[in-house]
Amino acid sequence: MSEINKKKSLNVVQIICIILAAFFMLVQMFSWGKTFGRLPLSTLMRYIPGLLGRSTMVLVPMVFGAVYSKRKIHPTEAFRFWIMAVTTLVLLYLVNFFKRPGSFNMWKLWGVCFPVLTSTSVLLAGLIFSMLAQPYLYELQHRITAKQNLLLLSALTLVGFATSAGTIIFNYSIYGIYLILYFAWGMFLANVKIPKKVFGWSVASGIVSFFVMFIGVPGFNGVYWYQRLSGRSGVYSWNPKFLSNITSPFLFLMVLAAFLIFRKVIVSFSAKEMRFFIPVVVFMDAPIIGGFVKSFRFTGSAGFNKFLMIIIMLIVTFVLAYLYEKYLFRFKPVKKAITFLNKHNNLAEIIEEVWKNFTAWVVENRVRLLTWGWFYVLSFASFLIESDNLRIQITTSTDINAVIFLLGTRFFAIILTAIFLDAMFAIFYFITTRYWTSTVLVSVIVIGWAIANKIKLNLRGEPIYPTEIDEVVNWKTLLPMVGQQKVIMIAVALVIIIALCVFLEIKFPIKKKGSWKRRGIWALLSLLLFMTPIRFNHDGGMIYHINRGFDNKQSFRNPERDIQINGPLLNFLNYFDLQIMNKPDNYSESTIKHLDQKYSKIADEINKTRKNTLKDQTIVYNLSESFVDPYTFPTIKIDPRVPNPVKFIQSMKERSTYGSMLSAGYGGGTANMEWETLTGFNMGMFKSTLTPYVQIVPNYDFYPTIGMDFNYKSAVHPFIGTYYSRVEDYKRFKFNKFVYLGSKYKIIDQKKLGKSTYNSDFTCYANGLRQINSMKGGQFINLISIQNHMPYNNWYPNNEYMGKVSGELFNTAAVREQMATYIKGTQYTDKAVKKFIGQIDKIKKPITIVFYGDHYPSILSQNYTSKYPVQMHATRYFIYSNKYAREHGAKSKLTSNTNYVNTSDFTAMMLEQTNSKVTPYQALLTEVHKKLPAITINFNGDKGFQLVDQKGHFVDPKKLTSEQQALLKDYEMVQYDMTAGQAYGLKAKGFYKLSN
Repeated sequence: MSEINKKKSLNVVQIICIILAAFFMLVQMFSWGKTFGRLPLSTLMRYIPGLLGRSTMVLVPMVFGAVYSKRKIHPTEAFRFWIMAVTTLVLLYLVNFFKRPGSFNMWKLWGVCFPVLTSTSVLLAGLIFSMLAQPYLYELQHRITAKQNLLLLSALTLVGFATSAGTIIFNYSIYGIYLILYFAWGMFLANVKIPKKVFGWSVASGIVSFFVMFIGVPGFNGVYWYQRLSGRSGVYSWNPKFLSNITSPFLFLMVLAAFLIFRKVIVSFSAKEMRFFIPVVVFMDAPIIGGFVKSFRFTGSAGFNKFLMIIIMLIVTFVLAYLYEKYLFRFKPVKKAITFLNKHNNLAEIIEEVWKNFTAWVVENRVRLLTWGWFYVLSFASFLIESDNLRIQITTSTDINAVIFLLGTRFFAIILTAIFLDAMFAIFYFITTRYWTSTVLVSVIVIGWAIANKIKLNLRGEPIYPTEIDEVVNWKTLLPMVGQQKVIMIAVALVIIIALCVFLEIKFPIKKKGSWKRRGIWALLSLLLFMTPIRFNHDGGMIYHINRGFDNKQSFRNPERDIQINGPLLNFLNYFDLQIMNKPDNYSESTIKHLDQKYSKIADEINKTRKNTLKDQTIVYNLSESFVDPYTFPTIKIDPRVPNPVKFIQSMKERSTYGSMLSAGYGGGTANMEWETLTGFNMGMFKSTLTPYVQIVPNYDFYPTIGMDFNYKSAVHPFIGTYYSRVEDYKRFKFNKFVYLGSKYKIIDQKKLGKSTYNSDFTCYANGLRQINSMKGGQFINLISIQNHMPYNNWYPNNEYMGKVSGELFNTAAVREQMATYIKGTQYTDKAVKKFIGQIDKIKKPITIVFYGDHYPSILSQNYTSKYPVQMHATRYFIYSNKYAREHGAKSKLTSNTNYVNTSDFTAMMLEQTNSKVTPYQALLTEVHKKLPAITINFNGDKGFQLVDQKGHFVDPKKLTSEQQALLKDYEMVQYDMTAGQAYGLKAKGFYKLSN
């Protein structure tokens, strides 16, 4: 090692070679495929970046082999590589976290400490494996002749290619073992004399090999895809890039030529220079490096930005190499580890000694390790308790084994729960100073909390929210809901647990190490940890990103599924301090009173021309699940020879208010559109993505909806009713009835179409009609269908639309099949709607139906929404008043501001069409609909809202008139009051509900 580490000054040639080598390695931080694809001979040139990357993976081990060929290397050098890589990754991830906190992920952090185990870099793994194998390679190469070495290495190179046919994809660390072959080539070539003739032929072979790959790879790629598309070849049958695969003799010959050209310089380097390249390898291969380097934008030129970033990273690499050499290996823990390794002669002795020390450490720290292990088991158990017979519903029609799902995808969410449990233990232990008491307390709390949530899930379909904690004072009414048998079982369990705790404290007392000061510090830190949930939902904050990095990502759309995948503890903490809206300036009770007075006057003006009142009419809000006119899908072509699937609904354009509704969701978010229709509020006003049914409505005992103006209001949904907390929320809306599968009200005429598992729209309308006929006077009905919900798995037999769908975005057989299934579903919807309209037209009372599709089906990739933002969020709607309603003052249709509307506009539009009087709040909604473009969410995924005019074009909010901006602020103020504020509007008599 003394010879290898001998310090000497580098000459100019060596310095230039190091800089150029590092530069070309760091170039690979970026993806250059598209850039090279724009050059002349683009079909050929776009493969050059990949060829450069694979060449690097062959050349670097050869260079390391040449430099480390002088003598046997101790395994300590492999440790040096590892500790340098880990330190570099830690620094890189720290800078990346502060630069791009949203990219934080615990799985990536795990890879920082274990770069080989997690396949951070195959090249790094190959270098570490090579250093461990070097002593054995050294002995072998010095035991046999140069000719035997050449024959053996050549044979292994050819056999490696022949046995894999170039199909090995070097994306896992285990393939780093293969790079030992090229390391051995470097060791051999560094110490063998190469005649000029051999050198010349080698360089010529390398040039020829380059052109073979340059021309052959694109050529074979064309053959491969021809065979794939014609069905003559499978996905993994062969590798079209086999000529340039890392195992390829052609690639090796090309790299060999480069190696021989620079051999004299390469063998002049020492271990110090090779260690410099470890950070370079890390920067080149780190999983986050692509996003990290692209996040820096210094100029308007993308190419110049890349060049600057490469230079910066090159300088950083030199700085790190200097610091590592000067300080890292002198750092006490590192120095101690190197000293320990140097005491042993070979790898086998090191492994034996490390295992011995590890087992001793485990024995010494067994209490702490077993405690952590127990908290992980507790966390996992709490997750399983929330599952349905060890199954978790991942979609509305698919469930999965809970154990496999949680361990495979929610590992770090369980870890985070265990961290909170350990913090709870630290607090209890500081107070009680008793190990078993503290452990049992934590165990009882977490399991008890999980069971309590499960009981509420079974009773109401939702977990326990922070706003409900004060319900504990009503324990006398809660106990009967739990059930006498369960209460007895819980009491017995508590007695047994207390007895067990006393027994363990007496017979097996455990005194943990550490002074009371140390315990106090841990307790204080634990208390601080329990304060972090108040920042869980503060989008953009560090705690927000760290929390999400632990896989704790609440959707707030399906409370039951959220608690199953996040666990009862994290699920509860996620509901603290929800970020709903920014508080408007001048928000106060007096401001809301002022708005009440302002819009009361406007309501009086509107009501002078309105003759009807809502309570005397039947109003049906009909949410048609995932309904979109198929002809409005971007790029779609439907064979004109097949029937128009939505002919009747399209005909409603002539006899009803008709147009496109801007949905706040894509492929999901039904409850959000439902909330908008019922309340008149708008999702675009919110600060972050949320589900009001889950995060807002439960905060109020009563929540205002259009149903307030009716003496009787109900909801009908021929599906599971517990999604989005509907059962409880409808109670807060003061609905008189909710009819759903499993409710005390029977769903009649249940009819499923083909192999679909959902009740059809015929069932939906049959139950809606029954509710209409059940009341003599007016009423409000919230009618929600389910038929066209995903998935679209070829449900329907004799589907005439199969094979009749095409278009640029419908470019796979799977998408075309799903679309054909979906179109057939819309045809059934069209028939059901036609039947329903015909039925209500015969009823002798005023009935108005507001029909709307809630969102696009998730058939096309959501990535396309950036290209078609309005189109892929625009569903069909119509507002139809039956014959009797039209005879008694209702309009046939509205003619202005109907092309593009938001779901929140429906109430104002329905009131105008039915010629009904309005409240001050409804007057505000009327003004918003008439005087503002349609308000919707930001389709770019950013915060805030967007405005869309009647032609479907975006409107810059800054271009609104002062009157429009004032109106928008009034609307925002009222929504804030009823979502994040104090609900002052409810105190203003008549603001939401029309006075009798």
